Amino acid sequence: MRHIRLISILSLAVAMLLALSAAIVPSAQSSESAVVTIQGFAFNPGTITVSVGTTITWTNEDAAPHTVTSNDGAFSSGTLGKGQSFVFTFASAGTFNYHCSIHPSMTASIVVTSTDEVQEFSLIHSLKDLKIYPQTLTVKKGVKVRFFNTATDGSHPTVVISSDDQGKNPLFGVKPFDVEVGQLTTVEFTPDQTGDFFITHQLHGHNITSKLTVKDQ
Repeated sequence: MRHIRLISILSLAVAMLLALSAAIVPSAQSSESAVVTIQGFAFNPGTITVSVGTTITWTNEDAAPHTVTSNDGAFSSGTLGKGQSFVFTFASAGTFNYHCSIHPSMTASIVVTSTDEVQEFSLIHSLKDLKIYPQTLTVKKGVKVRFFNTATDGSHPTVVISSDDQGKNPLFGVKPFDVEVGQLTTVEFTPDQTGDFFITHQLHGHNITSKLTVKDQ
Protein backbone atom coordinates (compact mmCIF):
# COMPACT_ATOMS: atom_id res chain seq x y z
CA MET A 1 0.00 0.00 0.00
CA ARG A 2 2.84 2.38 0.81
CA HIS A 3 4.42 1.67 -2.59
CA ILE A 4 1.13 2.43 -4.34
CA ARG A 5 0.74 5.64 -2.32
CA LEU A 6 4.23 6.83 -3.30
CA ILE A 7 3.46 6.23 -6.97
CA SER A 8 0.22 8.18 -6.62
CA ILE A 9 2.03 11.12 -5.00
CA LEU A 10 4.63 11.13 -7.77
CA SER A 11 1.91 11.01 -10.43
CA LEU A 12 0.16 13.96 -8.81
CA ALA A 13 3.44 15.92 -8.72
CA VAL A 14 4.04 15.24 -12.41
CA ALA A 15 0.49 16.36 -13.24
CA MET A 16 0.97 19.58 -11.28
CA LEU A 17 4.25 20.25 -13.07
CA LEU A 18 2.64 19.73 -16.46
CA ALA A 19 -0.03 22.26 -15.54
CA LEU A 20 2.73 24.86 -15.08
CA SER A 21 4.05 24.41 -18.61
CA ALA A 22 4.39 27.66 -20.57
CA ALA A 23 3.04 29.78 -17.71
CA ILE A 24 3.86 33.50 -17.71
CA VAL A 25 3.98 35.25 -14.36
CA PRO A 26 4.59 38.93 -13.59
CA SER A 27 7.51 40.31 -11.60
CA ALA A 28 8.66 43.72 -10.43
CA GLN A 29 10.08 46.49 -12.63
CA SER A 30 13.82 47.09 -12.21
CA SER A 31 15.25 50.42 -11.02
CA GLU A 32 18.92 49.45 -11.11
CA SER A 33 21.97 51.32 -12.39
CA ALA A 34 25.20 50.34 -14.14
CA VAL A 35 28.41 52.05 -15.24
CA VAL A 36 30.42 51.79 -18.46
CA THR A 37 33.87 53.37 -18.65
CA ILE A 38 35.33 54.69 -21.91
CA GLN A 39 39.06 54.26 -21.64
CA GLY A 40 41.92 53.16 -23.86
CA PHE A 41 39.69 53.62 -26.92
CA ALA A 42 37.32 50.90 -25.65
CA PHE A 43 34.02 50.55 -23.79
CA ASN A 44 34.43 48.62 -20.55
CA PRO A 45 32.64 46.29 -20.14
CA GLY A 46 32.19 45.60 -23.84
CA THR A 47 28.99 43.66 -23.21
CA ILE A 48 26.73 44.15 -20.22
CA THR A 49 23.41 42.49 -19.31
CA VAL A 50 20.86 44.56 -17.38
CA SER A 51 17.15 44.51 -16.60
CA VAL A 52 14.49 46.71 -18.14
CA GLY A 53 14.42 50.02 -16.29
CA THR A 54 18.17 50.07 -15.65
CA THR A 55 19.98 53.41 -16.02
CA ILE A 56 23.49 53.20 -17.50
CA THR A 57 26.09 55.94 -17.15
CA TRP A 58 28.97 56.13 -19.63
CA THR A 59 31.99 58.26 -18.61
CA ASN A 60 34.84 59.18 -20.94
CA GLU A 61 38.20 58.72 -19.19
CA ASP A 62 40.25 59.24 -22.36
CA ALA A 63 41.84 62.52 -23.38
CA ALA A 64 40.37 61.97 -26.83
CA PRO A 65 36.66 62.76 -27.45
CA HIS A 66 34.22 59.89 -27.92
CA THR A 67 30.51 59.28 -28.48
CA VAL A 68 28.04 56.65 -27.32
CA THR A 69 25.94 56.08 -30.43
CA SER A 70 23.34 53.34 -30.86
CA ASN A 71 23.54 51.45 -34.15
CA ASP A 72 19.76 51.73 -34.59
CA GLY A 73 19.35 55.31 -33.38
CA ALA A 74 17.88 54.43 -29.98
CA PHE A 75 20.30 56.76 -28.17
CA SER A 76 23.17 59.16 -28.88
CA SER A 77 25.38 61.03 -26.47
CA GLY A 78 26.90 63.55 -28.80
CA THR A 79 30.62 64.28 -28.30
CA LEU A 80 31.93 63.55 -24.81
CA GLY A 81 35.15 65.22 -23.66
CA LYS A 82 37.39 63.85 -20.91
CA GLY A 83 35.43 63.44 -17.67
CA GLN A 84 32.03 63.98 -19.29
CA SER A 85 29.22 61.46 -18.90
CA PHE A 86 26.13 60.30 -20.76
CA VAL A 87 23.12 58.70 -19.03
CA PHE A 88 20.39 56.58 -20.63
CA THR A 89 17.58 54.47 -19.14
CA PHE A 90 16.51 51.33 -21.01
CA ALA A 91 12.73 51.04 -21.05
CA SER A 92 12.41 47.94 -23.26
CA ALA A 93 14.07 44.56 -23.63
CA GLY A 94 16.43 43.69 -26.46
CA THR A 95 20.05 43.82 -27.56
CA PHE A 96 21.37 47.32 -28.22
CA ASN A 97 24.61 47.47 -30.19
CA TYR A 98 26.46 50.78 -30.16
CA HIS A 99 29.72 52.43 -31.21
CA CYS A 100 31.77 55.60 -31.11
CA SER A 101 30.94 57.66 -34.19
CA ILE A 102 34.38 59.31 -34.04
CA HIS A 103 36.21 55.98 -33.77
CA PRO A 104 33.97 53.36 -35.48
CA SER A 105 36.21 50.46 -34.42
CA MET A 106 35.03 51.04 -30.84
CA THR A 107 31.94 48.85 -30.47
CA ALA A 108 29.97 47.34 -27.59
CA SER A 109 26.49 46.06 -26.70
CA ILE A 110 23.84 46.21 -24.00
CA VAL A 111 21.58 43.19 -23.43
CA VAL A 112 18.38 44.32 -21.71
CA THR A 113 16.29 41.56 -20.16
CA SER A 114 12.60 41.78 -19.35
CA THR A 115 11.53 41.87 -15.71
CA ASP A 116 7.84 41.94 -16.58
CA GLU A 117 7.38 38.22 -17.14
CA VAL A 118 8.81 34.82 -16.38
CA GLN A 119 8.44 31.82 -18.68
CA GLU A 120 7.77 28.71 -16.60
CA PHE A 121 7.99 25.13 -17.85
CA SER A 122 7.96 21.66 -16.34
CA LEU A 123 10.60 19.17 -17.47
CA ILE A 124 10.01 15.47 -16.91
CA HIS A 125 13.14 13.31 -17.14
CA SER A 126 12.69 9.63 -18.00
CA LEU A 127 15.55 7.13 -17.85
CA LYS A 128 13.29 4.35 -19.14
CA ASP A 129 12.34 6.33 -22.27
CA LEU A 130 15.78 8.02 -22.57
CA LYS A 131 13.95 11.31 -23.11
CA ILE A 132 13.21 14.67 -21.51
CA TYR A 133 9.61 15.83 -21.86
CA PRO A 134 8.67 18.08 -23.56
CA GLN A 135 11.24 17.28 -26.21
CA THR A 136 11.04 20.76 -27.75
CA LEU A 137 10.74 24.07 -25.91
CA THR A 138 10.56 27.57 -27.39
CA VAL A 139 11.36 30.61 -25.25
CA LYS A 140 11.93 34.34 -25.75
CA LYS A 141 15.34 35.97 -25.71
CA GLY A 142 15.77 38.39 -22.82
CA VAL A 143 12.89 36.94 -20.76
CA LYS A 144 13.65 34.93 -17.62
CA VAL A 145 13.04 31.18 -17.91
CA ARG A 146 12.19 28.97 -14.93
CA PHE A 147 12.35 25.17 -15.28
CA PHE A 148 10.74 22.83 -12.76
CA ASN A 149 12.54 19.48 -13.11
CA THR A 150 11.56 16.06 -11.80
CA ALA A 151 12.19 12.46 -12.82
CA THR A 152 9.78 9.57 -13.31
CA ASP A 153 12.50 6.98 -12.80
CA GLY A 154 16.23 6.72 -12.25
CA SER A 155 18.86 9.30 -11.45
CA HIS A 156 19.69 12.10 -13.91
CA PRO A 157 23.00 13.69 -12.87
CA THR A 158 24.74 16.74 -14.33
CA VAL A 159 22.03 17.95 -16.68
CA VAL A 160 23.43 20.75 -18.86
CA ILE A 161 21.96 23.52 -21.02
CA SER A 162 24.43 23.55 -23.88
CA SER A 163 25.05 24.70 -27.43
CA ASP A 164 25.80 21.07 -28.38
CA ASP A 165 23.92 17.85 -27.67
CA GLN A 166 26.93 16.42 -25.84
CA GLY A 167 26.73 19.03 -23.09
CA LYS A 168 30.28 20.30 -23.62
CA ASN A 169 29.44 23.99 -23.98
CA PRO A 170 27.19 25.20 -21.12
CA LEU A 171 25.14 28.34 -21.76
CA PHE A 172 23.33 31.18 -19.99
CA GLY A 173 25.35 30.82 -16.78
CA VAL A 174 23.53 27.62 -15.77
CA LYS A 175 25.70 25.18 -13.80
CA PRO A 176 25.13 21.41 -14.31
CA PHE A 177 22.29 20.23 -12.08
CA ASP A 178 20.95 16.87 -10.84
CA VAL A 179 17.39 15.59 -11.20
CA GLU A 180 16.11 12.81 -8.95
CA VAL A 181 12.87 10.87 -8.58
CA GLY A 182 10.42 12.58 -6.25
CA GLN A 183 12.50 15.75 -5.95
CA LEU A 184 11.87 19.12 -7.55
CA THR A 185 14.90 20.91 -9.02
CA THR A 186 14.28 24.51 -10.09
CA VAL A 187 16.59 26.20 -12.60
CA GLU A 188 16.39 29.85 -13.66
CA PHE A 189 18.24 31.72 -16.39
CA THR A 190 17.76 34.49 -18.95
CA PRO A 191 18.74 33.56 -22.54
CA ASP A 192 20.83 36.33 -24.11
CA GLN A 193 21.18 34.85 -27.60
CA THR A 194 18.89 33.26 -30.15
CA GLY A 195 19.30 29.85 -31.76
CA ASP A 196 18.73 26.14 -31.23
CA PHE A 197 20.30 24.68 -28.09
CA PHE A 198 20.01 21.54 -25.96
CA ILE A 199 19.07 20.40 -22.47
CA THR A 200 21.13 17.25 -22.16
CA HIS A 201 23.02 14.75 -20.06
CA GLN A 202 24.86 11.52 -20.67
CA LEU A 203 24.37 8.42 -18.54
CA HIS A 204 25.94 4.98 -19.07
CA GLY A 205 26.63 5.76 -22.71
CA HIS A 206 23.14 7.14 -23.37
CA ASN A 207 22.56 10.76 -24.40
CA ILE A 208 19.23 12.16 -23.19
CA THR A 209 18.32 15.47 -24.80
CA SER A 210 15.58 18.02 -25.23
CA LYS A 211 15.73 20.86 -27.77
CA LEU A 212 15.63 24.47 -26.56
CA THR A 213 14.86 27.13 -29.17
CA VAL A 214 15.40 30.80 -28.24
CA LYS A 215 13.67 33.37 -30.46
CA ASP A 216 13.59 37.14 -30.55
CA GLN A 217 10.53 38.67 -28.88
